[in-house]
Amino acid sequence: MEGITGYVYRNAFHRCFGGVSKYYTPFLSPGPETGLPKRAVRDVIPEHNRGVPVVPQILTRRAEDFLEACAFMRDLGYREVNLNLGCPSGTVVAKGKGSGFLSDPDALRSFFDAVFRALPEGLAVTVKTRIGRWSPEEFPALLDLFNEFPIAELIIHPRIQKEFYRGEVHRDVFLAAMEKSRIPLTLNGDLFTAEDILAAGRDFPALDSVMLGRGLLADPFLAGDYAALCGGEAVKADDAGRRKQIGSFHDLLIRGYLESYGDEHGVLCRMKELWSYLGESFPGEERTLRTMKKAKKLAEFLDAAAGLF
Repeated sequence: MEGITGYVYRNAFHRCFGGVSKYYTPFLSPGPETGLPKRAVRDVIPEHNRGVPVVPQILTRRAEDFLEACAFMRDLGYREVNLNLGCPSGTVVAKGKGSGFLSDPDALRSFFDAVFRALPEGLAVTVKTRIGRWSPEEFPALLDLFNEFPIAELIIHPRIQKEFYRGEVHRDVFLAAMEKSRIPLTLNGDLFTAEDILAAGRDFPALDSVMLGRGLLADPFLAGDYAALCGGEAVKADDAGRRKQIGSFHDLLIRGYLESYGDEHGVLCRMKELWSYLGESFPGEERTLRTMKKAKKLAEFLDAAAGLF
């Protein structure tokens, strides 16, 4: 997720919590003349991701730019690249990228034709998608299109673009996709508890994997709790030990951001954005969370946060 899950976050999370088999970068958007921005390169270089299983995610509608990014990632040692067809942001969609690309299936087919004709050897392409831009009824034709190509994995967020993250996910559309897809499917969307993930496994018995986003930002223990449930263990309630563990994670993030960016105001903005999710793990602490949100200086923010751990 842009602004939050960069390499500093991924390294700290992997060290403190784990339980995640693959981490996807925030989308990287190459330009036709400029290539990948420097900040995007910083996020994917091997020295910033040692021991962390990372998949670069690319946002573009130009096959040439995608292929250049693929060649760059292959040279860095990556063996999988993900195409983002899921971002619902208005500014992204207005450029025909992300879920905006779904409304132009002819161009999307031409994109995949070009990509799979010239894809660097040894590199897999996976796709994260929504089920359409305007209506769930778009997805059967889109799935037929995806099935034409050797896509290694299709990650489906069962909402249309204009729904953003509102309302229920269209589980009926995902179920129909599981019956007709020639591509391994992964479910994304509204997985906030370990019980939610277990329920997905019951509803979709052939499901091999899920992608966690907002749920994992809000509860960094989510993947571990799911593993515990699968092993027949009870999920532990929030306690002082968990708060201490989040505190250690928080300290690693602050140090990492200061070392990597140096700008205290930028660090403060990043931490506030994270806490818009992570605050859900601290019920009853609304007053402290409001103080953190209103903080103008990083020191003020840290003083308030210290009371949570």
